[in-house]
Amino acid sequence: MFELSRVRLFSVGPLGARYQDVCLDLRGIGDAVPAAARQADLFAPDDTDGVPRRPAPASVLFLENGGGKSVLLKLVFSVLLPGRRQVVGTTSTDVLAKFVLGEDVAHIACEWMHTATGALLVTGKVSEWPGHVVSSDAARLADAWYSFRPGPGFGLDDLPFTDDGRRVTMASFKDRLHRGGAGQAPAAELVWETAHREWTRHLVDVGLDPELFRYQRAMNAEEGEAAEAFSFGSDEAFVDFLLRAVLDPEEPQALADLVAGYAEKIAQRADLAAERDFVEGSLERLEPLQAAERAAGGARVAEASAQRAAAALAAAIVARKA
Repeated sequence: MFELSRVRLFSVGPLGARYQDVCLDLRGIGDAVPAAARQADLFAPDDTDGVPRRPAPASVLFLENGGGKSVLLKLVFSVLLPGRRQVVGTTSTDVLAKFVLGEDVAHIACEWMHTATGALLVTGKVSEWPGHVVSSDAARLADAWYSFRPGPGFGLDDLPFTDDGRRVTMASFKDRLHRGGAGQAPAAELVWETAHREWTRHLVDVGLDPELFRYQRAMNAEEGEAAEAFSFGSDEAFVDFLLRAVLDPEEPQALADLVAGYAEKIAQRADLAAERDFVEGSLERLEPLQAAERAAGGARVAEASAQRAAAALAAAIVARKA
């Protein structure tokens, strides 16, 4: 299991609560991790007993109203729950887009520590407006997610957000992660995703289950909402919650589509049966007319043949007379 060790936010947030380059450090305060190998650059200098320690088991962040507490939650959850509909504490789908200004290349990076091994993992999100032009269409905001294993010479502190004091573009940031640069080594075991589904699957693969953070998001929707997040008004609501927790909603989608197709056909059965009866009755009543039409057609053919024979006879009589 992973625990949150550090959070770094760069050039992101609304105008009233901007994070220019802020790092929240929770390291080295929890219980010892005896199975972890000693790494000289893993923990702060006050770690003198030679044993790596887990992050703080609990932390309190004091800020006045408007200081950015809710913004911080929204940003951290956006790394683990991709998609604008997953934003905590609001039903708006364009809140995150408002946290990225035109000149921004916004970064949210989270460092995690494995509680059993002490191994570190960095997950992050980077956002940028195409051409650095803010659009009223939030869907135009480009988002990408990444993860890597920190190693000697490259970790959370070494992320190449800037070059000579200037923000690097998203494309340049990705290239530097893959290839390294400016004396930095490339990121180890780097994964870069731009699709929500693939990123969610990757989080599950590395041991960060988004479903757990979905519960946290529900508990933090509003102040004092933790109890209501697990309050169910009926047995059906609890069953729905349980099924969403244990099943991937994409797996039964094919079955759901098939059942929906059959349901649509069954719903149309009465109309289709009435249409069938109407067509069959119409055909039955049109059969005499069809027979009359065939007889009339035969008479027309006989008439035409008789006219041709009469014309030939008249021509023969005229010729004989001449």
